[in-house]
Amino acid sequence: MAWSARSQALGFEAICNSRGRRCFVRRPGLGFLALVGVFLAICGISQPVVLFLQAVTSRARQTKKRPQVEQPRPALVSETKIPSADLGSTRPAHSGAGPQHSSTFSNASPKNTVLLSLIAIKGVRDFSRAGRRIMQRHASQTDSVVVSQNTSVVLPVLAAFFGWIAIMYAIQHSILALPFLAGPNALYFPIIATFIAGYGVIVLEEQTEISKAATALVLGVVVWALVGTGLNLSPQEFETDIKTTLEDVAEVVFFLLGALTIVEIMDAHKGFDIITRAITATKKRDLLVVVGVLTFALSSVLNNLTVVIVMVSLLQKLVKDVEFRQKLGGLVVIASNAGGAWTPIGDITTTMLYIGGQLTTVPLLLNLFFPSVLCLIGSLGYEFLQMDGEAVFERPSDANADNEEVPEGQSLVFWGGLGGMVSVPLFQAATQCPPWCGMMFVLGLLGVITSILHGPENSKYSLKGALTRVEVPDALFFLGVLFAVGGLERIGLLKAFAVQLSSVVPYESIVAVLLGLASAVVDNVPLVAATQGMYDLSAHPANDSLWNLITYCAATGGSLLVIGSAAGVAFMGMEKGVSFGWYTNNMLPPALVGYFLGVGGILAQQSLGLTF
Repeated sequence: MAWSARSQALGFEAICNSRGRRCFVRRPGLGFLALVGVFLAICGISQPVVLFLQAVTSRARQTKKRPQVEQPRPALVSETKIPSADLGSTRPAHSGAGPQHSSTFSNASPKNTVLLSLIAIKGVRDFSRAGRRIMQRHASQTDSVVVSQNTSVVLPVLAAFFGWIAIMYAIQHSILALPFLAGPNALYFPIIATFIAGYGVIVLEEQTEISKAATALVLGVVVWALVGTGLNLSPQEFETDIKTTLEDVAEVVFFLLGALTIVEIMDAHKGFDIITRAITATKKRDLLVVVGVLTFALSSVLNNLTVVIVMVSLLQKLVKDVEFRQKLGGLVVIASNAGGAWTPIGDITTTMLYIGGQLTTVPLLLNLFFPSVLCLIGSLGYEFLQMDGEAVFERPSDANADNEEVPEGQSLVFWGGLGGMVSVPLFQAATQCPPWCGMMFVLGLLGVITSILHGPENSKYSLKGALTRVEVPDALFFLGVLFAVGGLERIGLLKAFAVQLSSVVPYESIVAVLLGLASAVVDNVPLVAATQGMYDLSAHPANDSLWNLITYCAATGGSLLVIGSAAGVAFMGMEKGVSFGWYTNNMLPPALVGYFLGVGGILAQQSLGLTF
């Protein structure tokens, strides 16, 4: 398919305008869309890749097993040779009193008997010491073998990593020329390829056994290193871009740390017991409906990230079955994104369009409430039909629950923390402070309350103790992933993707649906920002049907993959058994059903003239 010069110029101009300064390179061409297609293809064949890697890693684990060291069997006292007091020779000393021993010990004097006992004890000690020395020597040899095997794995991995960086650097600086990369595409290819490779390692965390937090940190830094060394940015421009991205990412990380710490304080005071006792459902289907509706309602007034943190923490106290709890957690992610689509404060992309003038309050509520409910019904209905109607779930057993005293201030801390998190949007509107300031304000108040209730020395209930229990790798994973995505956004690649997609697809409604699907892979914030620049308000006024469809698709499309939204990433961090592959296999079908059912609801409203 040939690209016209005019469409190329329009896309390039859009990127220039978004950056607000002179552009330094031409926008990427078809290579960018091809690479995105490759990534989506990788996601589609991830299951065969996972099965292959499982087979490979299982063989690797077998070769890395420690060799079994045959430990010397301690000799019994009965097998120890001791000198005979009468004959001056050695005899086996038996513990039992048989006829063959009576002549030896019966003729021995008390003095000789004591001497014989001391000699036997010394012999046993000497033998045991020799045995321990042999075992220690074998253990040290085994450890050295294992260390050498691990080293033989680490060194090739490091060599491959630095070799990759060297190749990407050579491509950017025309040291290594590839025939399918012409002109400016060679500058962007290493950044996109590194991003896809890093996401691939994160996806295959269980098979590679490499921490996703570590991979995300390396990915974020390498993406920005390639931006700094490969593109023609002045030091001032690069410093401005990386500081702006770090500021945006740090706000999310501080918000996450604050919310996680508040939840830890509430959990230490057994605050979630108040909710778990109020939920009387015993069947899986009943609990599924309760959790889905509660999440949908909370996410309409709360940040999706906060809702997921609270609900997943609640499920961990309520459901013992890990597989069932993980499925409920995945539905929490879907319901939270659906619930945030129809209110101005429910989702960040909805808020962006609301502030930008594309949406107004009352029409937004009326136009998107029904499609959002359809999304929830579709996802819950899919899982509802998969479950046995009479199946019951088991709650975690706590043998000491009846004997433990209720911590002082349980209700105050729980309702104060929950009410504080709910009031963060109101705090933001009243003070114009960012959301993380409101979350830290609530955390500080809870710290003061717990210090007064329990004293600063009690680390179990205090802020200091809660910080020691917070999963720091979750925050680092957030930092790395968002930092890498921010790098793609700052250089205009995500906006270029949206512009090219719009020029390829002739129908605007299909573009909105595809952007929602794309938001499952990349951040939906820059995609929505791109649509705000592509479609002018003069052609599409506020509350136009296109804006309604973009709002819904951007908010709910992130549920299709676990990396598509901050809520999904938080869920993956809190539930250790959840990986990219697990979410894709178990939650993608219900998410797709809900997504397209909501899209059908919007199109039906438009065709019937029921939009406002």
